Amino acid sequence: MDKAYDSESIHELTREKLGSIAIVPLRQRERKSIKGHYRKKMLREFDDKIYSLRNLSETMFSVLKRKYGENLRARKYRNQVKEVKLKVVLHNLDRSVKIVCFVWLRISTKPKFTI
Repeated sequence: MDKAYDSESIHELTREKLGSIAIVPLRQRERKSIKGHYRKKMLREFDDKIYSLRNLSETMFSVLKRKYGENLRARKYRNQVKEVKLKVVLHNLDRSVKIVCFVWLRISTKPKFTI
């Protein structure tokens, strides 16, 4: 998440209710004291390497939206999750097929030397 999501309530929600950790950089403020238990903890535990992986996931979401569209057809949440997972699997299959075809084409068009 980016700095706009830096609030104690979001940190609390992700840690206690969802059982995960929100990697959110702290906002720069004129006030020096940081309020909130989880915000202070994030200040100590923030890792730039993990936060930089955010770009990869944002790019992947962008690719999936451009390739398969932004809209989901399923109505129920459970089926929406299945639909997104299916789109990811289809994308991975498509990429692997393209790679295999490229390698096969490259091998098959290699010139044969005769001595």
